[in-house]
Amino acid sequence: MVSPEPEKDSSLSVEQKRSALETVLRGETFARSDQLKSFLRFVCEMEMAGRGNELTEYLIGVEALGRPGSYSPGDDSTVRNRAFALRKKLHDFYAQEKPEAAIRIELPKGSYCPHFVQIEPGEKLSVESVVSLTPPLPARVSEMPAPERSYVRQSLLSGFLGGVVITALCASLVWLLTRSGQPTAGKPDATPPIVAEALGPLLTPGSDVLICVANPPSFSAHSSGPSLFYSDPGGQPAPRELYAWYREKYPLPASNSLYLTITTNATYWGDSIGAMTMLRTLASAGVSAQILPEKVITVPTLRRRNVVLLGAPEYSPAAAHFLEKCPLTINYINSILVREPGKAPTPLYALKRDGKNRIIEVYGLITVLPSEDASNHQQRTIIFSGVNSAGAQAAAEFFSSAEKLLELQSHLKKEGYNHFPSAWQVVVRAETDDNILLSFRYATHRVIRLSSDQ
Repeated sequence: MVSPEPEKDSSLSVEQKRSALETVLRGETFARSDQLKSFLRFVCEMEMAGRGNELTEYLIGVEALGRPGSYSPGDDSTVRNRAFALRKKLHDFYAQEKPEAAIRIELPKGSYCPHFVQIEPGEKLSVESVVSLTPPLPARVSEMPAPERSYVRQSLLSGFLGGVVITALCASLVWLLTRSGQPTAGKPDATPPIVAEALGPLLTPGSDVLICVANPPSFSAHSSGPSLFYSDPGGQPAPRELYAWYREKYPLPASNSLYLTITTNATYWGDSIGAMTMLRTLASAGVSAQILPEKVITVPTLRRRNVVLLGAPEYSPAAAHFLEKCPLTINYINSILVREPGKAPTPLYALKRDGKNRIIEVYGLITVLPSEDASNHQQRTIIFSGVNSAGAQAAAEFFSSAEKLLELQSHLKKEGYNHFPSAWQVVVRAETDDNILLSFRYATHRVIRLSSDQ
């Protein structure tokens, strides 16, 4: 039986609350998370001043995170993204760094007003604190990228995690498939003009947009008996190194064994959230879209269609096909590569890790091309890739942001382009915290010269 959540203690003084806040801000968990500290300090100060009910997404974005006065929460999910990251950081702080803390700060799911909760000795984190780590659609979550080969145990767990997310992702895709077949409530004039220009043919009547999400091969771990192993010819007994980790997360009776099965039904979180972002953007313009896993399509079926593709060349044959002749491409879990005539591809931007081997900076790649065999560029193919799927997510978020596209447009105008070219690529630099997308911004771009442009 789950114990009830502790009530917010109204008897706590401002001094006690401020002490709890300063304890968190001085902690190692928040050492390099300046924006999250600013977010937390602002909302706590508002609560301590009795103004917690005034907290809004816009106010936090402008006052705590430095967004401009023109900031639109509908176009920019910065605050929602930081709120998710902050909930996770608070959970980690009290679970690992300060489990003995007598007063804890919680940011309830669905609210920006913090709760100061007095914890009795030996009491565990509240259910809400844990549940709130599961983000509402379309929150920013990405998969744990595959670590370097030298980390044997981590590599096993990476494959396992790829399988674990299948059920949740299937539920998300069912939701998307259900939505895509229904009339949308959005109006075309609700789309910012710069976003509409970037989408181009995708917004024309009868545009028949297909959103395609790549499917990396993954291992799925099961604690079932031998019947599962024998019914799946591709199944294998799990390595013994996996057992201890599995028991930390899931119940596994001593008599049970673990089996690994191979699946091609998985998709990475960042790719999936990027697909949701694009579906929402199209829906706001009154456009319905079909969404399918890449495993059920072939490259020829994408010709003469409006296509949004999410995936990297390593696990997406379609992305590999389209990026083959582009000036920029992806080396997965490594870098953005640039191709120059007569030279081998060279790294342009590489991902960065901190001292704990966590990825803290990644890159996304937006590629816009006329669809193959399309006459007069009447259909368009848009590809969102990344050095990990958080990069792909950042690319999709960038493409859906009027503010970011206007910045890109200003760079293009310096090169003499008053409108978006027929084919182009943009590199998006993204900051992550334990694989959670925190922020993204323009890095560079390339205009692709087509033979039809001559």
